[in-house]
Amino acid sequence: MNQSVKKAFEILSFIVENPRKLSLNQMARSLNMNKTTLFRFVSTLESLDILARRDDYYIPGMKLFEWGNRVPVNQILVERIQPLLRRLTEKLNETVNLGQFSSNQVLYLAKTEGTRSLRIHTSIGSYTAINSTALGKSILSILPDPQRETVLKNITYERKTKHTITTPDELNKQALQVRQDGYSTDLEELEEGLHCVAVPLFIESLKFYGGLSCSGTTDRFTPERMAQYAGKLQEAVIDIQNTFSTGERQ
Repeated sequence: MNQSVKKAFEILSFIVENPRKLSLNQMARSLNMNKTTLFRFVSTLESLDILARRDDYYIPGMKLFEWGNRVPVNQILVERIQPLLRRLTEKLNETVNLGQFSSNQVLYLAKTEGTRSLRIHTSIGSYTAINSTALGKSILSILPDPQRETVLKNITYERKTKHTITTPDELNKQALQVRQDGYSTDLEELEEGLHCVAVPLFIESLKFYGGLSCSGTTDRFTPERMAQYAGKLQEAVIDIQNTFSTGERQ
């Protein structure tokens, strides 16, 4: 590992993640660095527009803003998670979905399919309603309370099947139940003959509100089996969160 690159990254991370306006002396003490060495690093980063100087402290520069707006966060996220999804599909031999909260709906970011024949009317990049999916209930369960209440008021409660939830009170009740159970279910609420189980997925570093789900036919997806699958999905969530932890990123 190139130590200069590593040190520059540590300095940059410190400035980006620290909201306080620290002088060079304060930064040097916090980073346990020689002030002269630190000054050489920040001066170079400033010359590249990666940092900007304000009086006696430094802030992120415009170059970081430009890069941040060009980086396809969802693409990076999916690429990192995809191997975990494939391994999960191999374990369960069922269709596994990764969904994200977007525009008061569920956006499907990734999908891996088992060998069992199953036709589901969802695809990567498509949206489904929160009220008719297990993913939607799981996502609702982890939204901050004010945001969850706003979503419950504003979504369209379109009926997909005779089992679809069509009232905010019932949807809220099931979302809160997810907090106790750790997982949600969809019992033919999106499609007849289809059951689904989902667990919430929150990635703090990305402020990502989403979930993992597993879908199958009603004859295979009994309550007992869905509870078992929920456990496997929860294990995968822990693996994903560890992947995006500070230690793993560095």
